[in-house]
Order: sequence, then structure tokens, then C-alpha cells
Amino acid sequence: MNLQIETKCPTTWKFDYESDTPELDNLYELAKRDQWNVSVDIDWDQSMREDSDVFSRAETGIAQTEFFGKLSKSTQSDLLANMAGWTLSQFLHGEQGALLCCGQLVDSVPTIEGKLYAATQVMDEARHVEVFDRYLNKLDGKYPVAPALKKVLDAILAADTWQAKSVGMNILVESLAMGTFYNMMIQAEDPLLASIVRLTAQDEARHVNFGIISLAKEIPTMSEEDRAALEDFGLAAIGMLLGQGDEDGIDQSKPFTDAGIDPADLKDVLGPQIEQADMALLQGGSKQRSTVHEYMVPNLGKIGLLSDRIRPTYVKYGLIQEG
Repeated sequence: MNLQIETKCPTTWKFDYESDTPELDNLYELAKRDQWNVSVDIDWDQSMREDSDVFSRAETGIAQTEFFGKLSKSTQSDLLANMAGWTLSQFLHGEQGALLCCGQLVDSVPTIEGKLYAATQVMDEARHVEVFDRYLNKLDGKYPVAPALKKVLDAILAADTWQAKSVGMNILVESLAMGTFYNMMIQAEDPLLASIVRLTAQDEARHVNFGIISLAKEIPTMSEEDRAALEDFGLAAIGMLLGQGDEDGIDQSKPFTDAGIDPADLKDVLGPQIEQADMALLQGGSKQRSTVHEYMVPNLGKIGLLSDRIRPTYVKYGLIQEG
């Protein structure tokens, strides 16, 4: 695994210390006001109940499948714990990627208000790395970074412009996180995790707003060629986040094999059942949301990266639902 990423994105000084973006000034003030301390503001004395799942079974697609119902009670519990560990591990690794990217944004954004705000996001991301690492240590279920996630984070870190880095991180990765945290607040059975997710989600909302404010102002000033390149980067980043273009997509088999489930059952039997169950949750009584259709793609539209040129491709791949 490559641990060093090269980038040609320039570091930019700014000697005019006057802001001309009041919205970012306000966001900076909110970021300073709403800092929280992992060691103080989370009640780590809460015990994780051994007889309780991390996430509600009623809000978890796999728990609604016929395959899951045939598993022993102990295997069901092991599988759900492993899946929670895998999912939260990806957030841990993603938060480190965000930490690295936001350090780059401090260097490269051209405005002083952008640099000051991005610096607060560096602190936010450091806190998120700390809190998810600490929770996963209690859960005793840490997993390696998924190749698809590493691929998109590497692409963002290697991007040559601050605009591409902000599209990739603030608009897409952070929108994915914000939508997933919203769903986690519905799913969480563990009060400790619920408190972590609630505080972290507040930070993520600011991070997305930074991207929307900065890029909605910047993109109209870009050349048609540069804007098209940024659109293409956004679409490619979504594809990588969804595991498209990889032979096996996003490989989530390890939690299953760790629970003693035969990998041969995953794709042929369980995969279609999970897909149907997840869709039923979204279309039924669940309050969960689609992170792609309700967060990622709409936020690309807010900054002007869903032109008539590229919109048909989003429709073709089901990323935009028309009608």
C-alpha cells in the first residue's frame, strides 16, 4: 500500500488579510464556538452492553434478509458487530484522509478567510480521528482501509488544484459522511456511539458548507475547460466512492468471513437479498436517506457542476433520478 502521495498543488501566500466572503467569516466563528473535546464532552464511562447490537436490526438491511434469519443467534451478533467495526473503521481512515486534505487546503486556497476556516477543519478532523479510534478500541473491531476508499482519497490528495481537492473532500466525501451520520443517528443502538455521531455530524455540516460557499463563488470564474475538468473529476470521484470500475466493487467480505460465513454465499445468495432489503428500508417506513441522491449529487448541483454536458451521464448510471 502506497503511504506517500505526491501533489503539484501549489502553496499560496495571501498578504491581504481582509475577507470579502462574510459567509466564510460566519462559518469560521461557528467553528471556533462549536469546538468540542473528545476527552471531556464524551462520556467514555458508558459501558457497551454485550447483549445489544451497535446498530438497530430494524434499520439494518442485512438483518431483514432470509439468509440472516437462518444464522445462529451468536453468528448474527458476531456478523453485526463485525459489520459495525468495518463501517466505523472506514470512517476512521476517511477522517485521516480528510485531515491530510484539509492541511493541503490551508496551503492552497487563495483567500485568507478560506485559509482560516480550513485551519479549523484540520482541528475537527484530528478530533474525529481521535474519537473513532478510541471507540473502535472499545469495540475491538478495527479493519483496514477499503481499497476503493483509499483510491478516492489518494486521488483527492494528489489533485493539482485546490478546487478539485475541495470538490472531492468537502462536496463528496463530507456529503457522504453527513448523510451516513444522519442514518447512523437513526440506526445507533449504543448510546456512546450515538453521542459521538451527533457531535461529529455537526462538524461535517460546516465542512460541506465551506465547500458550497467557496466553490459556488469560484466555479463561475473558471474557464469552460477547467470547469469541465472539475465536473469530470467529481463524477469520477463518486464512481470510486461507490466502487465502480473495480472488478469486485467495494469488498465488504471480511466481516462475513470473520463471522464464519462462506464467501461463496455472499455474492450469489446474500448480495441480492441485501440490495432488496436496503431498498425496502429507503422506500418504506425508515427515515434513512440515500447519501448519493440526497446529499452528494444535489451538492454538486449547488456549486454548478451538473451542466447539460455531464447530466446525462449521471442519469445513465442512476445517480440522478428523473421524474
